[in-house]
Amino acid sequence: MPRARTTIRAAAVATATGLALSLAAALPAAADTVPSPGYPVEESALTPFLGQEIVWAECPEPELVAADLECTEFEVPLDYGDPDGARLTIAASRAAATDPEERLGLLLINPGGPGGPARHMPAALSGTSAHGVYDLIGMDPRGTGASSPLDCGVEFPMIRPRASDAEISTDTREKIRYARACDAAEGDRFPHMTTANTARDMDVLRAASGEERINYLGYSYGTYLGPVYGSLFPERLDRSVLDSSIHPDGVWRDVFLGQAPAGTANMERYTEWLAEHDDVYGFGTDPEGIVALFDETSARLDEEPRDDVPNVELVDGATFDLLAFSASRDQGYWDVNSWFLRLLVDGEPVPGEEFEQPEMDPVFDMSMDLFSAVVCEAEWPDRLGLYHQQSREYRDAHPYGTGALWTAPQACTFTRNAPTEKPVELVRDGYPETLVIAADHDANTFYEGGPVMAERLESPLLTVTDEGGHGFYLMRDPYTGELGHPCVNAVVDSYLIDGVVPEDTECGGIPRPGSPEVSTFDGDPGLLLTDVERPNEWLLPTAPR
Repeated sequence: MPRARTTIRAAAVATATGLALSLAAALPAAADTVPSPGYPVEESALTPFLGQEIVWAECPEPELVAADLECTEFEVPLDYGDPDGARLTIAASRAAATDPEERLGLLLINPGGPGGPARHMPAALSGTSAHGVYDLIGMDPRGTGASSPLDCGVEFPMIRPRASDAEISTDTREKIRYARACDAAEGDRFPHMTTANTARDMDVLRAASGEERINYLGYSYGTYLGPVYGSLFPERLDRSVLDSSIHPDGVWRDVFLGQAPAGTANMERYTEWLAEHDDVYGFGTDPEGIVALFDETSARLDEEPRDDVPNVELVDGATFDLLAFSASRDQGYWDVNSWFLRLLVDGEPVPGEEFEQPEMDPVFDMSMDLFSAVVCEAEWPDRLGLYHQQSREYRDAHPYGTGALWTAPQACTFTRNAPTEKPVELVRDGYPETLVIAADHDANTFYEGGPVMAERLESPLLTVTDEGGHGFYLMRDPYTGELGHPCVNAVVDSYLIDGVVPEDTECGGIPRPGSPEVSTFDGDPGLLLTDVERPNEWLLPTAPR
């Protein structure tokens, strides 16, 4: 069960972001005359943007109004090298600091992606200690949410982890079709949808807000966006937290390829736990035998899919694989998840009733079109044979990871609209030490990325041990609503609020079930399947999941 991301989605239903735009003219003299290496032109050429007035007003979406957020819109150039050219509208939300006398400034929050909108994020952190001293800001990155969203006009093709040879070939044809559609519909904007330009948009928001510096909290993909901002504008970044860090040398294909073996490692530790508790769950005493049982179930459901599971249209083999993947990483609910998987393995009815999930404005959805544009900022192989070979290898070796999902070619392989600049080289030269967080079994951003990022930025690393989750600071349990990971919260609060830079440290993850008995979970088991129909949002390196 995707614990943290489910909570953030729920927060998005009760959260908001808004608008208010006003272009003014006066840029502070220092910014008017001192060029920054973060922009491809002198900042004087950007005066209409950096000097615009930010006006906070009621949000247009009822979800954000209900969350007591304020909203704004501001303008940025599509191409920072051509500030007189086309413009984009960027949308942001704010939860103002509840203790103005102790206010430390802005805390920009990014939930991950690339492609994840952010205006719901301030509501997720509302009422916390950080909210007391920071204005919480959620800015939808350019191209997603309410920020001049991209629209290729066709659905992004997704290949299932255990894809057949025929499905691998079909997916390639579909990716070609998708890339051509994006080139036709958004070819003029695709090359400018880069992490560097999103970082520049953040700096426009900073300047227009009258702030000398910003503070930053980024999850998953956001752990790349933050250091990019710091590398471009080191004098303008203060405290920053990188939660569930990517590998700085892996953008972007290697980050995705690392998800599959990390998923397999989670399945190994989960089946070992199941084998130790065969007397309760009855899966067997051999971890490999349990995996074989899951394989048999997946194959059976491919032949005879189930349409009688509450709140899920169809449970086929691919859905079962994704369920097992999710269950394996979520050690805090291994008991509940095992009870549910047992019903599917045995072909037993799943109790529970259909419930109507709350409708959410599509403006809060993950944008796969922006995802496709941003990941193209890095180089991708051009040999289809390599993609197909790796897809066959990964589907067989990692069916309960991401399998063939990211070994398949992406739009980057076929687009005719390459980015206008190379990825930013990450350096920390002029801004304070950041705090890097990584979990040892994270299957979205595999653990090795955390230590490398911390070393690259000469900053401390907080390791979350025995933990397969993704996104930890101020994440809530989806069932109890309580904040999880108190150790992580304490370390981050001490850093963000009190300015205490920790040494490298460890925090334990969500505890495994201690002495499992037959589950007494009295909720609707359909809750466990809430997000199965949209696996891309928790298989991507997004956070919170």
